[in-house]
Amino acid sequence: WKKRIKGIILDSFITLFVVGILSISGLLVWVSTMKIPDLSSFEDRRILQSTKIYDHTGEILLYDLHQDVKRTIVPFEDISRNIKNATIAIEDERFYSHFGIDIKGILRAAFVNIKDGDLLGGQGGSTLTQQVIKNSILQNDKKLTRKIKEAILSVKIERVLNKDQILAIYLNESPYG
Repeated sequence: WKKRIKGIILDSFITLFVVGILSISGLLVWVSTMKIPDLSSFEDRRILQSTKIYDHTGEILLYDLHQDVKRTIVPFEDISRNIKNATIAIEDERFYSHFGIDIKGILRAAFVNIKDGDLLGGQGGSTLTQQVIKNSILQNDKKLTRKIKEAILSVKIERVLNKDQILAIYLNESPYG
């Protein structure tokens, strides 16, 4: 009787292990066939700004809006420390300690979304780096393929840019009211 239960447990463990290995292998093959955008021109790209029209005194009279957004690039050192800290606290509290993706954040979001019955739903697990990639390079659709590309590109971009550069891009490209 005990021998039979041990055999069932061992068979179940072996089956789960094989299914896990096959699933991971299939996922790796699938990911390796994805078309991942090239990051070579990412640093050189220009953040589109509003066209500003000045009067003869140098005062701004009118913004010619770009995509319904007033945007003026602010150098990182000129951005308020409070804005930087608030953004990190709200959007990505482990920003300075992760490598582009936040495994804890992904697991937390997945748990909440599975519990709520919406896997790609309301609870986000994206880092600031992932949001920069999504807003700059990828489409804003809620597909698993985009999330995987976003994660891969986020790890790559963190090898090229430092955290302050990534935060500056985020703060200069994200709409703030």
